[in-house]
Amino acid sequence: MRGLLIAIEGPDGAGRTTQARALAEWLAGRGLPATLLRLKHSELARDTLQELQRSMDVSERALFLLYAADLADLLQREAEPVLAAGGIVLFDRYTLTPRVRAQIGGLDADWISSALSFAPPADLTLLLEAPARERLRRLLARRRFLQPREAGAMGPLPDFTRAVRYQRRIGRLYSDAAGRAGVTRIDAALPEQAVRAAARRAVQRLVRRALRAKEGSE
Repeated sequence: MRGLLIAIEGPDGAGRTTQARALAEWLAGRGLPATLLRLKHSELARDTLQELQRSMDVSERALFLLYAADLADLLQREAEPVLAAGGIVLFDRYTLTPRVRAQIGGLDADWISSALSFAPPADLTLLLEAPARERLRRLLARRRFLQPREAGAMGPLPDFTRAVRYQRRIGRLYSDAAGRAGVTRIDAALPEQAVRAAARRAVQRLVRRALRAKEGSE
């Protein structure tokens, strides 16, 4: 039986990486070790993408194609072998994040969908959502500055009000995409333990369904 692919999505500052790590630890503690993969961390494109994160000096189309290449490499080299063996793969950002970032950059939605068509649909997508101001405060508390692509502008001290407007636009794009894709939405403004509990419940339901399907096929 093929394994499970779980995507944890959400805009910057929503706590996505924290929750992905917590889910991986929780699954491992229940005898279900999961491979945790992060977008922008493939051997193929990691260094280039991390450098471009600090710049706006690249076309939106080129940046999106780098994200797509990064995802394709992660899928082929690391995710597919685990899934083929019946394991669990957790993606810290999957197809929804590059889609949203490309859309806010003005790229055509149908073209984006075609470019990402190589990626199999996730068995479960968790979308962490929080107000723009809260997410920006979290980012600034962590490192005291915003990356250009978090603020929507160049400069070490971008205007906070402008950054809030930009992040609100991003949040709306995530919400719109989630409504069409049947994504499980989680209020990431809740206390961390409540967010973890909601994520665990959703994953638990998925695992139970998979186990029942496996038993029914034997």
